[in-house]
Amino acid sequence: MIAVDRAAQLEQSFHRTISLLEQLLAGMQQRRASWVSAVPSAVAPSAELEQVSRALAVEEISRAELLAKVLGDLPAVPHVAKADLHVNISRICQALPTRSALELRRAADTATRLAKQVRIEVALGERLLRFSQRAHEDMLATLTGSKQKQGLPSGYDRNARSRAGLGLGTAGAGNLVDGKI
Repeated sequence: MIAVDRAAQLEQSFHRTISLLEQLLAGMQQRRASWVSAVPSAVAPSAELEQVSRALAVEEISRAELLAKVLGDLPAVPHVAKADLHVNISRICQALPTRSALELRRAADTATRLAKQVRIEVALGERLLRFSQRAHEDMLATLTGSKQKQGLPSGYDRNARSRAGLGLGTAGAGNLVDGKI
């Protein structure tokens, strides 16, 4: 059986991760919202987000070390070497008392939910950057005359996906930023 104190350490690790993920998510959402304002200071690289990201990486490393210790406490599985076992929260919770297992599961689920939200925010930020890059490249090409006018200049068009899907081509359609990932 896994020692309850190791489970408590693992739970605390998840709580620290939750706190860091909440900070990271809030910062990323704030930057995305300020992206629209096009204020250079609002979209410049953020030292605060870099620090949170580094702290998150350090926490991930310490949790990996703790998981390695927990692996030694897990009950043996017949015909499987401990090094070959996949350790996840469900397996750990099976070896814990009910109350500890529920608290650990809750913390792990919250951390997982926040990590998914951060991944979505990262993907949306990447799409916004690609949109901005295409819009600027097309505008500069049009201004310098190096691009033939083929319909509308590239820009935001909420109907771009349906136009392309109807076979109307993309010559008259702008770039699509709709928040769907």
